[in-house]
Amino acid sequence: MKIRLVHFVPTDLDYQSIRALEMLGAKLGDEFEVFRITVGPKGTFRSWASAAWHLRNEYPADVLHGWGAEAMTTAVLSGADHILFSPIGFPTRRSTAWLRAITTYRSVETLCPTATMRRVLIERGIHPDRCHLLRPGVDFSKIRSRRDPALRASLGFSDRDFVLLGTGESTRQSAHEMAVRSAIVLHKLDEKYKLLLWGRGRQVLHVRKMAENLNDPQVLHLAEERLKRSVEFEQLLPAADAVIVTADGPAPTLPVVIAMAAGLPIVASVSYTISELLEDRHTALMTGRSTPRELARRVLDLQADVRMQWSISDMAKTEAYAYFAMSRFIDQHRQAYRQIAEGKSIHLPEPATSAGLRFHGQI
Repeated sequence: MKIRLVHFVPTDLDYQSIRALEMLGAKLGDEFEVFRITVGPKGTFRSWASAAWHLRNEYPADVLHGWGAEAMTTAVLSGADHILFSPIGFPTRRSTAWLRAITTYRSVETLCPTATMRRVLIERGIHPDRCHLLRPGVDFSKIRSRRDPALRASLGFSDRDFVLLGTGESTRQSAHEMAVRSAIVLHKLDEKYKLLLWGRGRQVLHVRKMAENLNDPQVLHLAEERLKRSVEFEQLLPAADAVIVTADGPAPTLPVVIAMAAGLPIVASVSYTISELLEDRHTALMTGRSTPRELARRVLDLQADVRMQWSISDMAKTEAYAYFAMSRFIDQHRQAYRQIAEGKSIHLPEPATSAGLRFHGQI
């Protein structure tokens, strides 16, 4: 008998959640009957209150997987028995307190994409047995790593330019303002240094305005604005010479893992979340001082050492393929769905220990 699985999601999803739902919708297999209910503009329902009534009366499910705090709350109010919760963004203290209150009288299992998130939730009172680490997966078939001169030209770059790609959407968490400032420092040393951003996210206009106010608008290239069409983040990789990761706090990790899988050399700021993925002089060049000058210095260090470029890129690619495969991501979700549908406790095996402490939440 098939497991009836309902994904319950807002319409304004982030990139990491969109990719996860694409994989789960297409790859879980015949054992599952998968439905998706969306809430918001152009969604299945416009309001969460309406969605709660319909969930209770029209969408019986063996497992209800809520994406985001509002979806989780509505799932609980609908009276569903088996609820999984995937946070969107990093949970605030207020949302964590609400989750803790809910879990005192209802069984809600939380899936965390990073060990940092799981550790913080446990520190704030979520029971460890109800909080599970399940890292994102990457569809490696979407990644092209060979340099694409035609794409670079269409984005406004010359053959001489050294293009730094900022990871993912422009949000407060990604801190792309720091990437702009770092690129400007480099550009003043040599005009070949340019910054490429996807052009999506709530902070895009702010980042563009900042570049204009600093009198260096030619440094910043917004991909979708330049191409005048929609483009996926993975499609930008062949236009870049290196990747710059400027998040100095909790941030989505999928864009960083995609850059690792593409074999591009990475310069990054140190944070708990990013340090789960990258290690200085092993898979990236990193700086503990997240300032424009320090990040620019690490980019110059990277360019000066071709052997280091190859070494960190190769190791990052190896670790991305070993620990962030789509097959592992799908299989762990299958296990979680089966276990919760059967009324069992969720147990998700950790990756092999050879990756070191980064992949076990011990740093």
